[in-house]
Amino acid sequence: MLKTILILASCFNLPTAAPQESEAPSVTVQGLVTSHDEKSMCVRHPDGQSAIQWTDQTEVALEVNTRILGGLRNGVLRYKVHSSNQVIDFALPKGPITGIVNIRRKHQVEKMLAQAHDEHWIPESGLVLRFGEKPTEQLPSKEDPRFVGLWNPTTKPRTLSIKGKNYEISLKKGGQTNSLLFNVIDTKDCLPFVNRARVVGRNKGGVIIADEIHVQPIGDQTAKDDPKLPRYLFIGDSISGNYTRGLREALAGKFNLHHPPTNCGPSGKGKSSIVDWLGGYEQKGRHWDVISFNFGHWDAGNNKAAYQANLEAVIGQLEKTGAELIWVTTCPVPHGFPPAGDLNKDGKAPKRTSGVMEKYLNPWALEVMKRHPAISICDQWQYVKDNETELYKEFWAGKNVHFRGAPADKLGHFLAAHVLKVTRGD
Repeated sequence: MLKTILILASCFNLPTAAPQESEAPSVTVQGLVTSHDEKSMCVRHPDGQSAIQWTDQTEVALEVNTRILGGLRNGVLRYKVHSSNQVIDFALPKGPITGIVNIRRKHQVEKMLAQAHDEHWIPESGLVLRFGEKPTEQLPSKEDPRFVGLWNPTTKPRTLSIKGKNYEISLKKGGQTNSLLFNVIDTKDCLPFVNRARVVGRNKGGVIIADEIHVQPIGDQTAKDDPKLPRYLFIGDSISGNYTRGLREALAGKFNLHHPPTNCGPSGKGKSSIVDWLGGYEQKGRHWDVISFNFGHWDAGNNKAAYQANLEAVIGQLEKTGAELIWVTTCPVPHGFPPAGDLNKDGKAPKRTSGVMEKYLNPWALEVMKRHPAISICDQWQYVKDNETELYKEFWAGKNVHFRGAPADKLGHFLAAHVLKVTRGD
């Protein structure tokens, strides 16, 4: 009991007066799990930390992208951590699997029923799976807008059987979605620094009593580290994925390299996710010596004020780590795209157009970096420009912002050289 109290107290100072039972509001918080014991945990998010307690009625679900469900074999789900070579195996309970798709807007019930009837297909958006539970099968109605059936992972495509009829359940019309898998893990699996969690519950005296905990594994960033080497986190979108091989090659044996377990996307995602990505850097072995970061391509339709505010929020969190910080300028949009025009009436940049980074996003970002002179600049945009007639000739003539092969690897080598220069003077 004392251990639980100490964990909760370490999350934040509890208020002196607790609300009455009838006043307990429903709340949702999400972020990095930072502590855990038999009855409680803490979740860190951009606004601070929240203390979480659970009861015998608390349900825990594993949250995964439905694409991962294709890795289900022989009762085991192979969960590959994004941007990592780590794989986590989850043993699944035997028995029937209830599949539930909730129609969020009741006015769409008739449309969804007609689609299921005509196309024999149900979109798996928001799919909930309850392993080891036999379903009470039903088609949706306005009173209960849910498809509920027996989920079959062995068919291709996967199916949901409702009252003797099989429906394809997939995202055949595009997109992606996450699924909640219940009865696969429980509260003992909510381990710190290797999971993020969304908690739905009730606020009682500053402590959230969890009704549901949705766990997203993010892998153990320290699992394969060499403790003798400094730790380097590189943050970026799919372009960072393009140059990761070259970066890792150039820094092999010199740094432990890590990337957040996701495509880091736009600056808004960085603002909301940076606390998760930094992890428990206060702990020995989880600290960061160097962090490089970039947001740009996904912000090509953003406005200056919002973009700069998001960068400032990210930098505010990065500076707390004490790491050497490096801003990586956003690589060009090639000439195969239409030329960048003026800002629109709302001050937004003209989206993915040739010249948009040179005219707008990179200058906006550099204004922010000048307010933080300790941040050095790795100018990948200029590197690609300087090599326009040879190494990046094909890139500049095309209509694809991504890099492959030697051009991608050289981008990684260029960043690695900057890292070595600012950390070792090479």
